[in-house]
Amino acid sequence: MPTHYEAASEPRHFAERFGLDCRPKASIVRPGDQGLFVRRPRADRVSQGATHRLETVVGRWGLIPLFSKDGLDADTFEARSETAYSERNFYQPWKRGHRCVILANAILQRGAEEGSTVRVTRVDGKPLALAGLWNGWRSPTGECVESFAFLTLAAHGRPEQRHAVILRDPWVDDWLQCPVEETAAYLRPYADDRLQREQVASPAFASDSLQPT
Repeated sequence: MPTHYEAASEPRHFAERFGLDCRPKASIVRPGDQGLFVRRPRADRVSQGATHRLETVVGRWGLIPLFSKDGLDADTFEARSETAYSERNFYQPWKRGHRCVILANAILQRGAEEGSTVRVTRVDGKPLALAGLWNGWRSPTGECVESFAFLTLAAHGRPEQRHAVILRDPWVDDWLQCPVEETAAYLRPYADDRLQREQVASPAFASDSLQPT
């Protein structure tokens, strides 16, 4: 099952990191839910006079490819960093430089024990800056539907396990602004000693009120 995450909910984090005036809501975001992400403005918005360097957007977690017929494509919540540039679902956002950042207070992963969940946070208490790809899909009715996906890396020594790419603080702005050919340079493992993990009681991610055990 894909990871869930706790969305960052303090406006100051968006103001300090991105210079954005944002009023996010505290929530646990599951695959298929609406989530908030930060990106450079769409090309059509720039042509219409958008002047801000960055913007916040609400979109579906689960990237909708341009070729989708109904917008309900499965297994597009996470894009493998090693192959996203060539995968049918993700190569167009990759080559267009449609990169984004998802701010999260925590990542929630299935634990080793039955019905357990591991909550991953930064040791210093700051939100995680997760690397992602976004896309704008035009529905049959003409509506532009925004969506996004996490980029992931294989766990060290355990290639069957995947971890969301956490950007280092000095890299966040460069990740959003860099040329397409430099994209892969920022997709590296985060220092493990800067993360903390705790078991939380949450049977199969069923509850929105996760409490440390």
